[in-house]
Order: sequence, then structure tokens, then C-alpha cells
Amino acid sequence: MRLPAVLVALCMACSDAGAAVLETDVTPEMAEMGCTARLTGVIENGDLERIRPFLDRSLVAHIDSPSPDHPLIYRNFAPAVDYGPMAFFSHRLCLDSPGGSLTEALRIVDYIRKESADGNGGPSGIQTAIARGDRCESACAYVFLAGRFVRFSGTAAYEGRSNQLLHPLGRLGLHAPFLRFDSDRYSRAQVQEIWKIGMDATSLISRQIANGNIFMSSDLFSEMVTYLPSEMLVLDTVGQAVRWGIEVEPNSLTYGEYPFSRGDFESAICMNAAEIAPSYVDLVPLQDRPALQRDGDVIRSRGAFSDSLSGRRYECEFPANAWEEFQVGLSYFEYYGISARQGLSCSAPTVKLTVSGECYDCTIEVDLPCIGIYPNAAPINAIHMDPPQP
Repeated sequence: MRLPAVLVALCMACSDAGAAVLETDVTPEMAEMGCTARLTGVIENGDLERIRPFLDRSLVAHIDSPSPDHPLIYRNFAPAVDYGPMAFFSHRLCLDSPGGSLTEALRIVDYIRKESADGNGGPSGIQTAIARGDRCESACAYVFLAGRFVRFSGTAAYEGRSNQLLHPLGRLGLHAPFLRFDSDRYSRAQVQEIWKIGMDATSLISRQIANGNIFMSSDLFSEMVTYLPSEMLVLDTVGQAVRWGIEVEPNSLTYGEYPFSRGDFESAICMNAAEIAPSYVDLVPLQDRPALQRDGDVIRSRGAFSDSLSGRRYECEFPANAWEEFQVGLSYFEYYGISARQGLSCSAPTVKLTVSGECYDCTIEVDLPCIGIYPNAAPINAIHMDPPQP
């Protein structure tokens, strides 16, 4: 029994809002994220067929030799975009949706991975974004996390690169699969069928993650399935973004500003490195802010983390000139402006997590993501900055 009269839809926080539409007139908010279109409204059956004709259109068609002077680049260029010239011609889909059909969302995910193509018939992927003031929740979140860009078709290292951007004033919300019903009284057989449908939905999502269609860490997935739609797991801190691998851009570094102190910078490096340490350790901070001291060419912490799995104490270590190198980057921005922003946002040094005392082969090296220099507990809206006025 498949409950045709009881089960209204397999959906993720469906609402009474209108069906999704594809906006192709680029607003200032979309332009800021480099978007060529925005999907807005509740995701419903048939949305893929509605959006596909536009996304199938190549942005490089009829352009023999793309150059920075071509007007199409300026339509799609934004401070949030930091890839090579050809990437400026790739679609980026902005999302503003409360969710909707999980089935249709996963159809769009499959299209992004398997069927979206460049002008020559090769794979290209679709980049995704959540613009300022927009929200992407429930089923929409899977479409967002499917965003990718194939920079060099046929080159394995570039075939599966994630590419999603969350604006610091945007909202990304997730929760476990949710079923809507038209009744609150069910037989035992119906309850068992409802449970099976829920498990099938969870299995669908986990398979999409396992096969690389959705870029979601195991940490994020395990946390997401504990949330109901009424609660919603919302990404709202830098630490969450670092741990879950979500790019939050454009941020203040886009415009050459860092609104925190040297102490904040150095503490952030340690705390955020622990967030993305390998799974064979579980590093628990021993204090809100690690005590740091200089030791020759490096800065080391004292009493930073305890590994709950082994009981070992771990310290963090990074180059003593990390702050000075970062300041050089800020000065560089004054001369070269926006064109320098990629180097600024990705200026976090490599951090070593080392065991206090003797331990063979226990040192862990961590390459921080772009926002890893912002304080771990800072709200993502605290790293926002409006573009300077000309």
C-alpha cells in the first residue's frame, strides 16, 4: 500500500508560496554573485524542464576569443567569482526557495552533474549561489550543494570541483526529509509504510552524496538528519562554514578589509584548523581562545586541544610571520583592487596540529579554506562588507 490518499507529497517544508520560476533579468543582487539566472519559489514537478532550456544555452557561443573587454564577462563577473577567464562564461544559478519536491530537486542535481554541457558538448556543470537577502532551504539546499564547475573537460582533477557561494547575508537551511499528510490517523501498516518512505528519502540523499552529485560532508549530513522542518539547521557561523566546506563570499576581504585584530587572526587559524582535522581525531578545544607564544620561526599554542579518541593533547603551530604576510596582501590590494582579491581571501597559512610529547607520525597538516582566518564563532554576517562607493 503506497498511501495515495494519505501521502500528499514527499517534500521538504512545502509551503503555499507560488511555484518556482526562472528569473533571467539580472538584478544587482544576482550580479554581485555572478549569477546568470535565479530559481525562485517552491520547487515542483517539471521545474527541470522549465529551467533547462536557458541553462543549456552556451555563454561562449559565437565568441571566438574571450577577453576581459567582452561585455558578456561584465554581465557575469562579480567579486565573488575567482576562477579563470573561461569560468566567467559559465552559468551560475542563484537560488531563492523555501524547498519543495525532493524528487524534483534531485532531478535538477542529476542534470547539473551529468547533463549540463558547454558549447562544445563537453561537461561544464552549473555553479550555484545564494544572494544577499535570499534563502535556500530544505530541498533547495541539495540543489545549492550540487553546484560545480568543470574547468578543464577531460582532466580528472577538475571534473568534480564544488562551486557554491553563500552570501554573508543569505540563508542556507537544512533538515531531515519531511512527509506531508492530509490526515493524522493511520493504521500500523500505514505507519510502517510512512517510515519506509522516510528511510527511502534519506537513502536517496545519502546515495547522491556518496556518488559525488551533492557536496555534503558526513558531519553535515549526520547533523542535518536530527533536525525537523520546524527547527531547521541554519548555517550562521564561520566555524560551521569551515567545517561543512561552504564558501561564504563576497566577504570583507573582497574589498581589502579585515575587521578583526592580529590576535583574532591567529586564534582563528588554530580553531578553524581543528574544525577540519581528519576524522581519525576528534579535537575538543580546551579553552575559548588558545594561548599562543612565539618559538623562533613559528607560533605555537599551549593547551589548545584534547583528542577525545586517544586522550592525546594537540597543539597548533603556524609560521610566525603569518600576520605580516597577510598585511602585505592587504597593502597589495590598495594598488591592484578587486583583481587581487583571490590572493587575499585565500591567504590562510598551512597549520600543523602536533601532539604534546612523543608520538610517532602524529603531526597533522591542515590547509585552511579561504574564510579560515575569520574567528570561528563569528556570525557570517559579521564578515560582510558593502562594496566601497566609487
